[in-house]
Amino acid sequence: MRRMTLAIAVLSALAVIDAHAALAQTTTTPSVPTLEQFIVGSWAVTRTPASATGTPATAATQELLTFTATGEAIDSRPPFVTTAAGPVLETSAHGAWNLSDAGVFAVTLVSLLQAGPGSATPAVGTALGTESVVMQLTVSPTDTTLSGSFTSQTRDNAGTIVTTVQGSMQGARILATPTTGTPATGTTPAAATTPTTTTTPTTTPTTTTATPSVFGTMPTGTPSAFGTTTTGTPSVFGTTTPPVSVFGNSPTGQ
Repeated sequence: MRRMTLAIAVLSALAVIDAHAALAQTTTTPSVPTLEQFIVGSWAVTRTPASATGTPATAATQELLTFTATGEAIDSRPPFVTTAAGPVLETSAHGAWNLSDAGVFAVTLVSLLQAGPGSATPAVGTALGTESVVMQLTVSPTDTTLSGSFTSQTRDNAGTIVTTVQGSMQGARILATPTTGTPATGTTPAAATTPTTTTTPTTTPTTTTATPSVFGTMPTGTPSAFGTTTTGTPSVFGTTTPPVSVFGNSPTGQ
């Protein structure tokens, strides 16, 4: 009898040990994000030129950089740029990033350039070429900042380098803002009200002479957000006779 009791006690102890071992195997330790994972997200960045060739060094620009987990990079900044050659419009930049063995992030971005509003030669909307930006960045997981250097080169439509600008970059991660305040509880919603039916007086539309525009047919002399459509009246795109579009002058009526 004593032997049987001892055997049962031993088996019970072994069962407890096996249960603890199984629990230990199923418990996972939270992983620490790697440096490569840390850059993923959006950043508010200041790009400060230090030297330039082919063009005067411009002032610092505020930019937004986004890095995806699959290696893509997107950069946004104010699209209107004033240069020595005239006003320029620039698209958002798209590109890629990777992490070197030295722990430095290499980023390449490319954007498109065209003549901006106010440009006389070439005409507004004319494709001017591209801007390519190469960045060398390091990130600090402790204070969620990044810093580094950049080299920007603009090329004409033939691919010839026109300007080169170099400088430094500083930035901080854009974090989600937590929601503040606690919703009130136990509040009875107000009773629904029945909308009042009103009769809308019927009016007879007045027929006016229609003037074609790039925004559709509008009554003659009708003010709009783009200026009065009467022939010869200035608008943000210039005098409407002959019509001017963002792609240059076009024949009258087109």
